[in-house]
Amino acid sequence: MPTKSLILPEYRLIWQRYWGSLLRHEIFAARDLVQNAPDYDPSFDVLQDFRGTEENELTHSEVILLAESLKAQRQDIGIPLRLALLAPDDLGFGMGRMFMTLVGDDPLILTATFRTLDEVVDFLALSPEAHVLIRDMATDNIPGTTDRRQTPPRSG
Repeated sequence: MPTKSLILPEYRLIWQRYWGSLLRHEIFAARDLVQNAPDYDPSFDVLQDFRGTEENELTHSEVILLAESLKAQRQDIGIPLRLALLAPDDLGFGMGRMFMTLVGDDPLILTATFRTLDEVVDFLALSPEAHVLIRDMATDNIPGTTDRRQTPPRSG
């Protein structure tokens, strides 16, 4: 599963995008990579963007592990988190809702699952500039960034 993670300090946002098959160990690896980055700030909001996933290979036990890991991490840090999950397809949306249920009413974690970017923008109270930037990321119009995907050349 290729991923792209961007820390956007000017918007107090961490954006993580996933493609292909969704695997637990790759979600943890992407999280660890971000948390070890020099500009990581645990108080930033997080957008996990699953618009590019094609398969979801997560089991119920793995979703439980992801939720418990997040709760334990937030308890250690002691800083609240707003986490938006963007999953337009039915399976991804359902898995996101299951994750929300497993996180429960943890006082340090506010999480929600959405089908559209506009809903995410409202939930995270993102600026119009951040909205445009994230919208453009969906079409790969991101100046100065790269990702690990292998994209076939576009014809035309």
